[in-house]
Formats: sequence, C-alpha cells, structure tokens
Amino acid sequence: MKPIGIFGGGQLAMMLARAATKLQLKTHVFAPNASCPAAQTADQLIIGEYEDLAAITRFAKTCSVISFEFENIPVRSLFHLQNNGQQVAPSPRVLQIIQDRLTEKQFLQSCQIALSPFARIDQSEDLRAALTLTGLPAVLKTRHFGYDGKGQTWIRQPAEAQKALEYIHHHPAVLERGVDFVREVSLIAARNANGAFVHFPLTENVHQDGILQTSNQPAGCNGKTAMQAVAITRKIAEQLEYVGVLAVEFFEQTNGSLLVNEIAPRVHNSGHWTIGAANPDQFELHIRAITGMELPVPVCQPAQMQNLIAEQINHAPQLRKQGWTITDYGKTNIRAGRKMGHAVRVN
Repeated sequence: MKPIGIFGGGQLAMMLARAATKLQLKTHVFAPNASCPAAQTADQLIIGEYEDLAAITRFAKTCSVISFEFENIPVRSLFHLQNNGQQVAPSPRVLQIIQDRLTEKQFLQSCQIALSPFARIDQSEDLRAALTLTGLPAVLKTRHFGYDGKGQTWIRQPAEAQKALEYIHHHPAVLERGVDFVREVSLIAARNANGAFVHFPLTENVHQDGILQTSNQPAGCNGKTAMQAVAITRKIAEQLEYVGVLAVEFFEQTNGSLLVNEIAPRVHNSGHWTIGAANPDQFELHIRAITGMELPVPVCQPAQMQNLIAEQINHAPQLRKQGWTITDYGKTNIRAGRKMGHAVRVN
C-alpha cells in the first residue's frame, strides 16, 4: 500500500503517524511549516500551501488515501483531489458541511437532532431580531474558522449586542441560545466505508475560556444518556456516509437529554485518554477506518486526561512522578492558550 497522506502537521498528525507505524504503514504529511510536531513521526514531510493545487496534486499521487487533522483545510482543494480520482476520507462533502457552523446546524436539524435554538446573523438588524428568538444569555459565533473558543463571544445584556458584532469584526455568524447544562460530554466513534461502526465510552469534559482542560472517562451520565449519545453519533455518521474517526460534543441537560454542540470530523482532543487506556486508541481506529481495515471494538479502562497548556508543560516531570503518562508535542514556542502536550492517567 502507498503511504497515507495527511493534511496538517500538528499534534494530531503526529499521533496519527505514530499509529500508522504501529500498523506497519507509512505516512506522508503535507504542511506549511517544517518545524511542525508531525515532522517527528511522519515518514516524509512535504512543505507547501493547501491552496496550491499543483503541489497537493503531486503530493496526493504518492498516497493511497488523503485525510486531514484539522477542519480549516480549503474544501476546494479536497474536492479537486477527489474529482481527479483520489480517495479522501472523510469526504470533502463532510468538511463542506462542518466548516460552516450554519450549514452544520442545518444538517443536524435535517436529521431531527436536538440542538440549542439558533439564528443566522449577516448584519446588525439580524442580531436584534435573533435575540428575541434565543433570549439571553446567548453566544455569537463566527460561521467559519472558530476553534478553542476563538471567534465567539457572549451577549448577556441587550446593550452588549453591538459590541459583540464588533468583537467578531462583523463576520457572518450564528447566534445560539445559552445552554444551562449539567456537564459537557463527547462521544468519539469510528466508521468505515462498509458501514462498520464502533465507539469509545462517553467522556466528560471541562473547558475554560473555550479550551479543553480535562477529560474524564467514563462520564458521570446515566446509562440512558450514554445510549442516547451513541445513537445520535451513529445517526450523524450514517447520514454523512462518514469514513474515519469523528467526535460529537454534547451538552447534557438537567433531565438527562442531550443537545449537540458541534461535530469534529477528525480525531479529537477529548479522546487523547485512549492512548494508554484503550486498545485500539482513536488514532489507530482512524487509520484502520480510512484504509478499509477491520474496526475492533475498543477495550477501555477508566482514565483521566489533562491538557498541558502553555507553561503547564513545565509540570510534566512532577506529573510523571504522580503516575501520569506525558505526551510532549515538541513545540518550541510557549504562548498563552497553546497546547504543548497532554497527560493521561489510567485509573
């Protein structure tokens, strides 16, 4: 088999390449930065821009299948490869839906999946009308390029509406009703082209300023709520004809019902506990899914994961002494909010 191609050179690509090696497969990574984390584990790193159709075409010819480690790959580039006979997994159609928060929510609505009330915001008049629908508090989110809390801001008083628009630079947006939730949870699952579907246990997550801080598995939900999460995730995967690993993030309400927050079409930060606490882990399952291998049902142990953000990476030696396993992403520049590594402890 030709190498697996991965767009993006961050820590997720680093761990995907490591998983491929375990399966005796090679990986080629395409990224704009030579000093990216994936350079440590990929068999070959190709430097280029995702918009350069000639460069990505040359890259794809060396690969059996193309995948990606983050959502902000230009979907036009992926459609270009697919239209020229290249296998891309997940499909460009999936990314086209999920890159835009509005089309993502419209897709979920079409599947009759519960989510918080929302409205499309193109101009300030839309926002005034939308606030009557959502009520307060509400969160204003840009339709594109938001992650780790970026591109979003809360509106708690009517007078804050104009300031919120200015904060997101008047980009096209969606307004969502704020959710009074018991906990945030995520379900990570894998599906292959034959429709085989496996999943990990529901994971409970804690965010601060929009950035994931900790994940605990199993989540503190009851069995009925966990089954609901599996059913919703499976429905999403089947409707998208999904191939690969995906994560669905939920809000659990006081009555135990779930609202979908968002879909991540890739391996996910809240699944990092699977390294060392699950066999296979999420990265191996993704490689298996996109290459048509069997998808074993994961055997899992309870575990905790904490992100090491910015200077927290300096706590790694102490955490090791406390029984945590550290994955250092090898990033040289520490800055506020940057994920430098993570720690996992099997309970």
